[in-house]
Formats: sequence, C-alpha cells, structure tokens
Amino acid sequence: MSIDAILTRQAGVISRAQALAAGITPGAVDRCVRVRHWLPLHPRVYLVGVPADPDEVRVRSALLWAGPAAVLGGAAAAWWHGLLGSAPTTLAITVPGRRAGARPGVLVHRRVLAAADVTTCRGIAVTAEALTAVEAAVELGPCGAALLDRWLRRGVGLGDVEEALRRNPGSAAASRVLAAAVERRARHIRCRSPRHDVISDTSRWDHGPTNGPSGLRSG
Repeated sequence: MSIDAILTRQAGVISRAQALAAGITPGAVDRCVRVRHWLPLHPRVYLVGVPADPDEVRVRSALLWAGPAAVLGGAAAAWWHGLLGSAPTTLAITVPGRRAGARPGVLVHRRVLAAADVTTCRGIAVTAEALTAVEAAVELGPCGAALLDRWLRRGVGLGDVEEALRRNPGSAAASRVLAAAVERRARHIRCRSPRHDVISDTSRWDHGPTNGPSGLRSG
C-alpha cells in the first residue's frame, strides 16, 4: 500500500513500520521527522498534515503505538461505535501481553479478549457492542447508566451483555451496573403495564428466565 493510501485510510497517521513497508527508507523517515513534516505523536508513530478530526488521530495513533493486537475499549470504544458525542480524555486500550512503557492519555489493560468480544469498526479493532456497553457504563460513572440503557434500547441484547461479563470476570462494578439496568427496566415495565407480571415482562426483554432480584439470567 502506498504512503498516500495509508495516510488517507488512517486520518494522516502512520507508523515507522508502515512507512518502511511502503518503501520509504529509514533515512527518509528521519528527515521527515527532523524537518517537522512528520510530527511524532508516540514513539515511532507520526502525524502527516493537519488532522480533520483530532480525536480520530488520538485513537489511531494510540493503537498503532500499542501494537497490532491492541483493541480500543471502554468509553472510547462507545464513541467509536457512535454512541457518545465526544471521545474521552483517556483512551482505554487492551493488549494481550506485556506492553512496555506508558503514554499520556492512554490506559493499557492487559488481558486476552475472546473473539466474540472484538469487532472491527472503521478499520480498527474495538470491543464488541455488548462488552463496550457495560465497560463504558462503568468508566463513565454516574453518566454511564443512561448510556447502558440507551444501548440496550438500541438493540444490544441483555443476554449478550451477561455473556460478555462471564467471559471477562473480575469487575464487581460491571455486575452492579448491569443489575441496576435490569431493575430500571423492571420499574419501567411496572409503570407501563401494572396489570402484567413483572417477571414475565422482564424475561421477554432479556430473552431468558430471571434469577432473583438482580434480573440476571440463571445457568
């Protein structure tokens, strides 16, 4: 792929490895950086030209720095999916192994994500919608409840969110956020259908039997 094609696809961001693979010599890369034609964003990651969307540049450059297996997550993934109006100040990125160093504005999580929890959106790897919904809700704190409710109304299945949490255990906060979302939905159903059995209505929403007051599916 040509340099121009890479820059067009990546919002003006390019890594040194990509430039070398496209046929640019190491000396030419160094000269571009030295004369400030290429602006360093992270080690061995550069911006060429004036960015149309600085937040997109932040995301793409952070993922290039973190490596080919890096996955965007949390509120940043929610923004990338189009559910948040603005990108968060700190980008959450998951890598499967050790990643040396740290960068301002980038929070690196080390874990191995299942294939079901990763998708490709606009050319980058991001957490799939079910995992993104609950992890972004936790990251956003008090504002996260509205995000999760909106995402569930948008069509993300509650059962899918539960399965994503089972594959990624260890977050008590995520379980609490999901249980609270189930309770809010139950209250909404009670208000709209006072003559209907609440458990029956909520089971239609989450596509499975409830297990106690949390509303989480059993089994």
